[in-house]
Amino acid sequence: MDLPGQVNCETCRIRSCAVEVLDQQELDILKTNCAGAVYARNERIFQQGSLTSNIAYVKTGLVKIHKNGPSKDQILKLVKPPRFIGIPTVLGDKINNYSATALLPTTVCFIVTSTFKTLIMRNGRFANEVINSICQDELTFYDRSINQMQKQIHGRLADALLFLADEIFEADSFDLPLSQSDLGDYIHATRESVTRTLGRLKADGLIQVKGKNIKLIEKDMLRKISKLG
Repeated sequence: MDLPGQVNCETCRIRSCAVEVLDQQELDILKTNCAGAVYARNERIFQQGSLTSNIAYVKTGLVKIHKNGPSKDQILKLVKPPRFIGIPTVLGDKINNYSATALLPTTVCFIVTSTFKTLIMRNGRFANEVINSICQDELTFYDRSINQMQKQIHGRLADALLFLADEIFEADSFDLPLSQSDLGDYIHATRESVTRTLGRLKADGLIQVKGKNIKLIEKDMLRKISKLG
């Protein structure tokens, strides 16, 4: 982890919608209680079970949120910047209830928890933006949970590939940021099932696979597979 140190929230080009509504005095409070860090691929940002005293704001890169379960570690979601992570933990507890790991080189700003709470108390518009962010995340998580429970492997994998193309990379060709084992974890399937299903989609001409690179060739058909599950 590289530490750029203190950041200037006034000149930052990747400010959150919540920070956009702060006045000058509140920005001064924020920037004196905020520091940045750069994480390499697969580097842990914070660990489940550890004490926390900061809110994390992902500025660039890609992050996986994962949690230890009874039998294995489970990927809960992928987070594309810009996005706060860890708000429910910080506001509801002092212990991280899940882990966050960089999947790509990732830049994160850390805001002191007490400062974050002060801004929520001082500025209702800031609080509203934070609440909206939490609600968006929760509704998205509900939709994904239903899809994972009710779709077969082909539908779940098509979902994941379309999500990566449309929401994460905004391109039909991208380097898969997850190993096939992690991809299986993400869609609740074994690595072997993921390998077989990718092979079938490739054989049917729906995708191209070259090493880590995946290109979606027939997105309409993938969307149909995703819809039918």
